[in-house]
Amino acid sequence: MNTKSLLQKAAVTVGAVGVLATAGAASASAATVHPLTAKTQITNRLDGGGNGNWAYDTFNRVLSLQYLGKSADPAHATAPYMYDAQVRDTGTFKDIPGTYTPDQGGKDLGLILKPNQVTGTLAGSGQWGVFYASSKAAHGLVPSRLNGPALNALYPSSTWPELAFPQGTVFNGVSEFNFSYQYTVPAVTVTQNGHKHVYKAQTWLDTASNGDGQLPHGDGNITGR
Repeated sequence: MNTKSLLQKAAVTVGAVGVLATAGAASASAATVHPLTAKTQITNRLDGGGNGNWAYDTFNRVLSLQYLGKSADPAHATAPYMYDAQVRDTGTFKDIPGTYTPDQGGKDLGLILKPNQVTGTLAGSGQWGVFYASSKAAHGLVPSRLNGPALNALYPSSTWPELAFPQGTVFNGVSEFNFSYQYTVPAVTVTQNGHKHVYKAQTWLDTASNGDGQLPHGDGNITGR
């Protein structure tokens, strides 16, 4: 679901660790504030792999946004409100036969999805480190339903928490530093012309720690049928 530079993720992680102490000092009572949550039903969203889009996803996304207090640092005077966030996604996907498989690393380089479309389940999450906003988040701003292949461009996952803030809010440091998603096609037995064909389960892992699912070994793949 994500295609980011691992170097960028590492840099954001270090930055997030550095500001955690500031967040705690700014507001000792912030820990008692309940997270703002928002659920979005997403349908027919294109999913990107190692060489272009390979599937359409339909899933529920739950955003959890935690307010951490107001920064006293003059460097954040224009955007003083501190937050961190995470999303959790659960749903299904269907591959696009004839396109490149999601994993294009190692022996899978150049591999094309087989002609018979397969469907499966997806589940995963993404996390953001501490970021700053000029306005406070509010309930009811995140869309409850989104549909269409253009959603990645209109509502990118990398800036998803920004949807919970009023229009015109200025942000600093919004960056998804960690994510992990698993895609699974279950095993199936198909009878054709009186003969049974057993197809093994297929799994692909797309995470911040495995090169976006493009490492030569261990990521698995979805190849179709």
